[in-house]
Amino acid sequence: MTATAPATQLVDDATAERLATALRCVTISHEDPAADDPAEFDRLAEFIERTFPLVHAQLELETFGHSRLYRWAGSETPDRVGAILLAHLDVVPVDDESGWTHPPFAGVVDDEFIWGRGAIDDKSRVIAILEAVEAALRDGVRPRQTVYLAFGHDEEVNGTHGARAISRKLREAGIRTGLLLDEGGVITTGVADGIDQPVATIMVGEKGFATVRLSISAPGGHSSMPGKQTAVGQLARAVARIQDHPFPLRLTPVTLDMLTRLRGFMAEPRRTLLGLIGIAGPAVTRVLAARPQTEALVRTTTAPTVIHGGVKSNVLPQRAEAFVNFRILPGDSVADVLEHCRRVVRDNQIVIELTGITSEPSPAPAAGPDFDLVAEIARAVVPGIAVTVGLVPGATDSRYYDDLAETRCNFAPIVVDSADLDRIHGTDERISRLNYARLITFNRLLIDRLATA
Repeated sequence: MTATAPATQLVDDATAERLATALRCVTISHEDPAADDPAEFDRLAEFIERTFPLVHAQLELETFGHSRLYRWAGSETPDRVGAILLAHLDVVPVDDESGWTHPPFAGVVDDEFIWGRGAIDDKSRVIAILEAVEAALRDGVRPRQTVYLAFGHDEEVNGTHGARAISRKLREAGIRTGLLLDEGGVITTGVADGIDQPVATIMVGEKGFATVRLSISAPGGHSSMPGKQTAVGQLARAVARIQDHPFPLRLTPVTLDMLTRLRGFMAEPRRTLLGLIGIAGPAVTRVLAARPQTEALVRTTTAPTVIHGGVKSNVLPQRAEAFVNFRILPGDSVADVLEHCRRVVRDNQIVIELTGITSEPSPAPAAGPDFDLVAEIARAVVPGIAVTVGLVPGATDSRYYDDLAETRCNFAPIVVDSADLDRIHGTDERISRLNYARLITFNRLLIDRLATA
């Protein structure tokens, strides 16, 4: 692979096979860490070290469990950091292997695609970064400022032992960087309503998340002699209240910026409407709220996901519980979610509490100084795209590094449609040879810019 732009050539068989080999390592992160297979993470580490010899000869490596932190010392100002490039080595489990065209960990390569769990999320980015760095080292290219490569091993289960540990080490060392680059945004076709061009959404922050558990206990008894309401009925009413009273709609600064950047690519009458957004903001917000895909941009979303209680159809339940998941818009907080639930439920018999992992939203997401650099390279790799900002709807490792960077960008220059998006964490995950070429080219062009900036 050469660092040409735009990326129009498919990766060759050898390059595709290197990614496929990484996909064959079953580096699944489970909610119960005891179910993880350390040998598979070791196998991936051995493959990486064997496959990228210049990286391991010229960059400093520190490990944090199975996570890997590389330091590429700058040629002119090694005490300053130009970029931290994040990616993760772990993948999510597979629910039903029988539905896959190829087994999820077979790493099958055909004329068009590289198949396997992690092909998009996120081993392709790990290996693409290493491909780009190895090629740059081979060509004698070195960044002027120091660059870090941070590859977590438990991003899919909150990054507690990987990204959090690495970011703590960097923070304690006083590291600050101009650019933080991680997974999140992509280039979509046929997804942005009313825009014909492919849209590159460079995420500049992320929503928070919290799961609230509602539970109730009751005496129980025989179903032939029920009281006015059972534990299940009372709990169902509480869940319905939460669902029927969502968080208010809000047009945040980052969503306003997103729409402003896209306005020039829209046809009438939307272009005119967005030109009047200062006075038509509430109308625009209502339009966005009409579709689930865009409602998440203008409110903290509410999703009841689990409810259960009782043991038999003729026995009054003694306990029932439900779980409601929230994705939190900047400006709201985890504490706001809990207070909101208690306010709308208004039932002292329902215990309302947080459960599992929580994460606050990015405090003030906005396009930083290096946003234009990332956008420029994206346009070079995939010409003719519209570029805008956005928010990652879920959590990524980069939330641990937020305070270390002037510019945060969650983005990879792969071109996907809605069906491709469904493959992420789903069935038949794969990446095209062309998209993988784009990933490698993008990272190499970034390295070249860091070498001359």
